[in-house]
Amino acid sequence: MNGIYKLSNSIKTLSYFPQGLIFTLALTSLLCGIGFTANNANAASNVANIQLSQNVQNNQNILPRKVARAILNDAAKRAGLPVGDLQITKSTAKTFSNPCIFQFGEVCTREYKPIRGWEVIVRVKDQSWTYHANRTGSQIILDPKSNTSIKVPLPKAIANKILNDAAKRSGVAVGDLKISETTSINFGNSCAFNFGEICTADYNPVPGWRVIVQVKEEPWTYHVNRTGSQIVLDPKISAWPNVALPTAIANQILNDAAQRSGVAAENLKITKATAKNFGNPCEFGFGEICTKEYNPVPGWEVIVQVKDQSWTYHVNRAGTQIVLDPKTNASSNVTLPRAIANKILNDAAKRSGVAVANLQITQATAKTFGNQCHFGFGEVCAEIYQPVEGWEVVVKVKQQSWTYHANKSGSAIVLDPKVS
Repeated sequence: MNGIYKLSNSIKTLSYFPQGLIFTLALTSLLCGIGFTANNANAASNVANIQLSQNVQNNQNILPRKVARAILNDAAKRAGLPVGDLQITKSTAKTFSNPCIFQFGEVCTREYKPIRGWEVIVRVKDQSWTYHANRTGSQIILDPKSNTSIKVPLPKAIANKILNDAAKRSGVAVGDLKISETTSINFGNSCAFNFGEICTADYNPVPGWRVIVQVKEEPWTYHVNRTGSQIVLDPKISAWPNVALPTAIANQILNDAAQRSGVAAENLKITKATAKNFGNPCEFGFGEICTKEYNPVPGWEVIVQVKDQSWTYHVNRAGTQIVLDPKTNASSNVTLPRAIANKILNDAAKRSGVAVANLQITQATAKTFGNQCHFGFGEVCAEIYQPVEGWEVVVKVKQQSWTYHANKSGSAIVLDPKVS
């Protein structure tokens, strides 16, 4: 009876301790009270220590209230809903292998730089949003695949900025333009925000909107960030259709065509000028294989009639860059300078052992080679556009025709390596 009485009193005394600990200590008291040996008492004490350790571990697996609050506040802000309408349905303690995985990267390196934290599922209306959070809640990342397009009203000031931009590009009055659709979006990264066609899978979010503006019969797509400091028009849009090519730039283009062709500028004619937003400098420069980065060059595509040919130019807005399509057979009537002709003939004489007097230039065509590789007769060249102005020259050597490339100054003269 004495043993039972002591156990009863022990339970009363320990009523303020956690339930698991009460049971463990009570069990220890009971075992000691009925005459267990010292070794058995030590074993019971070990049971108590294990139970305490498990309690601590369980606490570490519980999402802290501070982190939960930060996640709910973020979701509420993105969704435009009160925090009370959201619910955390699941939270799992995790150790993410590296920052890339923590940030929902689709293609990550295998380096091990662990980040301890949580994967948290938030119920937003009829959607489930997945968050990653570190232990302290200082980093909270929303899965970019989460459909965060729940309507957040587009501020009037940002709407006006977009309409003014569309009016300026199109020449249509603001009053005749209309925003037909607005979607709140969390763009995965700056590349996706800027309409990049091929983007890395890293997650560096840009919260904002996708906005459709009706411009006459054409819908124009804009991306705009939350503050309105970045407004980007889809580069596929044929913007500025009614913006006239300035006379000064038109004259620059005609003078360039006249110089290349040997035809007087007054006998040349611009048949078409289309305002364009070139996706990047490579596209502006007539690159055949370009990266899909979005680094726009606003300007025009201009067609010039040169005798029976149509020459295509790209020119930027300021007229500081004027680029002729390298496929154009330009400068056909420009005479090869005598000094360059002599250098080519001397080279052919040296290589062939034939006297210069017995050699003949049968053809000399002014050309814009796409890049140094093309100029140097490369068979497989990168299609970057780094133009080399010069000539393609054919020399008659006995019964053979030797083809040379020479640059404008004559400082570089290259014989076709196929020539024997």
